[in-house]
Amino acid sequence: METSNMFCVLFGFLNAVCVLGHQVHSADAEGKKLCSDEKILHIQQEQIDFLMRKVSELSANFQRQETEIIQLKNENKNLIGALSEIEKIFQISRRKDGHSKLKYENGFKKTSLQQLVEEDRESIVSTERLLLPLPTTHAPPTSIYKDVIAFYAYMTGDSIEPGASRSLIFDKIITNAGNGYHNATGAFIAPRTGFYVFSWSMRLVNSAYHQAELVHNHNVMGVAYLYAPTGDHTVSGTVVIHVNQGDDVFIRTQSGANSGNIESGPGGRTSFSGWKLN
Repeated sequence: METSNMFCVLFGFLNAVCVLGHQVHSADAEGKKLCSDEKILHIQQEQIDFLMRKVSELSANFQRQETEIIQLKNENKNLIGALSEIEKIFQISRRKDGHSKLKYENGFKKTSLQQLVEEDRESIVSTERLLLPLPTTHAPPTSIYKDVIAFYAYMTGDSIEPGASRSLIFDKIITNAGNGYHNATGAFIAPRTGFYVFSWSMRLVNSAYHQAELVHNHNVMGVAYLYAPTGDHTVSGTVVIHVNQGDDVFIRTQSGANSGNIESGPGGRTSFSGWKLN
């Protein structure tokens, strides 16, 4: 009887050991599976982070390229306008030569010349009016102004998101005595050495902010900063500096944070001017 009881106790003990071993094995397997899942999740999270960084970089590159495309379109528009003006002048010159030749070949026949004049009268007169100065009652002596150096130009349209360190182009020339200002590049190249006064203005609207600096031979001589939180705002700057013959002076946006368009229109011009002191 005692032997039978001992056998039962031993069998129960062995059974308990087997059950416990099975539970330990199951727990170990569960732990390994959980660790493997965590590693997979960690790897997937790293891949997601990498893809997000790439998407952010691609988005920034796309925005930068879009801004450059807009700037190139604006510059191309200015070049097309300049070429159109040159073509008009060329056509007028050809018409004048044709008129003179016809006049000579036809023995100064008035009727043929009048027909050509009537056909082109409106275009020739309107274009020449833009190219020639207005007549004055008493023409001033040219000797008074032969040494004058002065210029004034402004933007005919907005500069779209120019960004940082971008030279500004003032394409519309109003005054250019001495022919020192070049509207293709936006730079003034001094015809003679001396002291010069330079002035510039910048117009911004609706949360735009820019720094417009005057640069002389790659040295910054003056800066005008403007932030337009709301509405329409204008800032200007003026400097007096010594410039040698052949030196260049131009306006550009400053390096660093810049945002928005630089405006120029009938409501306010972004402009650049300068003159030599006697």
